[in-house]
Amino acid sequence: MNLLLHGANTVCDLSSYYKRAFKNAVELFVVTAYLTDWDATLELNPKCRSFRVITGRDFGITRKAACEKVMRWLPPKRKAQFMVADRIGGFHPKAVFWKEEGGRCFGIIGSSNLTEAAFGTNYEANVFVPLPEAAYLHGKAWVKQVEKHSVVMSGDWLKEYKEAPRSRLGRTKASRRKGTKGQEWRDTPLVPLDLPRPRGMEKRLEARRKNLAAYKKHRGNLMALFRWSASGRIKPELFYQELPKYWSSELDDRLTGPGWDIKGKHSDFTALSKSFLRIIEATDADRDDVVQDEIDALAKKEVPTRGAFLSEMLCLRFPEEYPVLNKPVQAYLRAVNYRPPRPASEGSHFISVSNILRTSLRDNPDYPAKNLAELDTVIWLKYGKK
Repeated sequence: MNLLLHGANTVCDLSSYYKRAFKNAVELFVVTAYLTDWDATLELNPKCRSFRVITGRDFGITRKAACEKVMRWLPPKRKAQFMVADRIGGFHPKAVFWKEEGGRCFGIIGSSNLTEAAFGTNYEANVFVPLPEAAYLHGKAWVKQVEKHSVVMSGDWLKEYKEAPRSRLGRTKASRRKGTKGQEWRDTPLVPLDLPRPRGMEKRLEARRKNLAAYKKHRGNLMALFRWSASGRIKPELFYQELPKYWSSELDDRLTGPGWDIKGKHSDFTALSKSFLRIIEATDADRDDVVQDEIDALAKKEVPTRGAFLSEMLCLRFPEEYPVLNKPVQAYLRAVNYRPPRPASEGSHFISVSNILRTSLRDNPDYPAKNLAELDTVIWLKYGKK
């Protein structure tokens, strides 16, 4: 363990430990109560497979310019990996957890937020520690819980966010005890989505629940088909021919109407099946990252079924986590003026949309649709072709 103490007559090299984390990590999680500066010279390990920066927004201390700096620093495939704890009041951690190649795990934990003063003029106390794997996994699981109450940082969020004037930051912190304006900043989501409530949605929801029940009956055979395809035991043409035996409108387990069938007929179902199985086999904590990576890999290969078809397979298997990415969903997002961060890769875009729809359902526990598969049919009713 290294004790990192910083003061008027004591200089520690906290920044070098951050640089090590970014350079060497294959998994990296940064949580900070406030973000007022960002070192754009940090170089993230290109082999890093799981990355998050989550900042707080309490009392308006986080600065917009710093957030915009991070957003410019992030490559397109990582746009969904910068988040803000928008649904958490009292978000005050200052920690970094990471794993390096070979499995060694480390942490930096202490008083320093990601602020210029924390690395310069402040009195700060931090520790750099090797972490046993069990402790690292505990920290990773905690970050994933934080993520469930966070939203992807975007221009829309920053537009609504109100910074506290620098001269009033001390009084803003004091408002924590008094329950004044700072309390509003903590507890009110900045970018809530208005969920649609079209007439006739109850009937549609009943039908969608039957779709999900029918899918469960056929899931075993459908998964066997994907495994045969991924292993090369059947060619893409045969996969396409066999698919309606386990997933179709006639079986009542298909969510979307016709559309992908012609374009997808000559798709590389071997590559798609391999990607789908990697997603299925991922841990719950890692699945978003695997989904993003696999969609981006399929986009690079120009596999046409990576959109509506793959997202439906994900929605059927994980109805709480992933939406069907179709035209009505895109129309709904435009109608409520939600714009994921740009420029984003296809995988990053999909995770951003998944995140905001999940969060919106959590914000509305009394809403009739209880998962993203159910929300999808309500969106179709409101925004689909009449």
